[in-house]
Amino acid sequence: MVENLFALLEKQGYLKIESNVPFVTLYVQYDISSARVVQVLDCVEEIPITVEQYSVFCEKSKEHIRDRGYETIDFLTLVVTPFVDEAKKFVIADDRCWIINSYTMAVIIYDNEPDDFYGLRQVIEEGPPSPDVIAADVITSEPDPEAYYQRQDTGGREFTPVNTALVAINVIVFFVMSFIGPTEDVEFMLNHGAMFVPAVLEKGEYYRFFTCMFLHFGFMHLAGNMVVLLFLGDNVERTVGKIKFILIYILGGLFGSVGSFVYGLMYNLGIVSAGASGAIFAMIGALLWLVIRNKGRLEDMTTLRICVLIAYALYNGITSENVDMAAHLFGLLGGFLAAVILYRKNDRSTVS
Repeated sequence: MVENLFALLEKQGYLKIESNVPFVTLYVQYDISSARVVQVLDCVEEIPITVEQYSVFCEKSKEHIRDRGYETIDFLTLVVTPFVDEAKKFVIADDRCWIINSYTMAVIIYDNEPDDFYGLRQVIEEGPPSPDVIAADVITSEPDPEAYYQRQDTGGREFTPVNTALVAINVIVFFVMSFIGPTEDVEFMLNHGAMFVPAVLEKGEYYRFFTCMFLHFGFMHLAGNMVVLLFLGDNVERTVGKIKFILIYILGGLFGSVGSFVYGLMYNLGIVSAGASGAIFAMIGALLWLVIRNKGRLEDMTTLRICVLIAYALYNGITSENVDMAAHLFGLLGGFLAAVILYRKNDRSTVS
């Protein structure tokens, strides 16, 4: 029965991708920048995985396709099994999952799921039925989600060029600035693009909203920001793609600059502010939304972890001197809103 399904998918133009897990097979149709992915779980003999492992397999499948350069993924899982009641646990956890009765080839679709997938439902239901139940390979040990795909060139994680480039740009700007003057000197930073409300209001130097995002007061200021960006930005870029990542970074950073401007306008016109922290807090805000939309987990990030991170980052800012909390708060909000607008997943299945 599973072979019949495979034949139907191949007839529709889907390409087969083998995995290291015997009961998991991917079928993909590629477009210019997008991919339709059907993940088939052969559970004819038994259902050998838990809901948690199922979620990991889905994320690994999507990551595998993203590694091939496709940012937009429309994803569907087909669980082929006679154990329909037991398989319902996957449907509860994932709204992009169909159950196929391996005896009758009937497609079982629940209310929370799409009623079709590019005409695939009709293809399956009208496909040639077979009375034979074909046994899958029996798993004699606990499947290892981390061994799902062999990653010979990525070390298990996709390289994130935009995030890496942003870190490099910030570092290069800092060292260029350090070469021509003291980066811890307020007047020097003011003359080279830091945020200063009077300069914006009286001279119309609106470029400061942007330039202040790439300036840092000394090496420790730079290092602290870049470490956070390096380890959080890659999660966001892998999930939303390169273009949307840079949009979230810039829009969130600008939102942070607006926060600095508003605070200076209302409380202290003499403040000179600079740093990438507004954009970095935008990454944190975006991660919060991405974790929420992925039902509480994104790679190694969970809802609890991101909330603890936000609480610690805000507490650290409040208890430290000379920290632009307005930029942090506005950046956090800006990144969250930008992710809400830009990140569409159908909604756990499309990465764009």
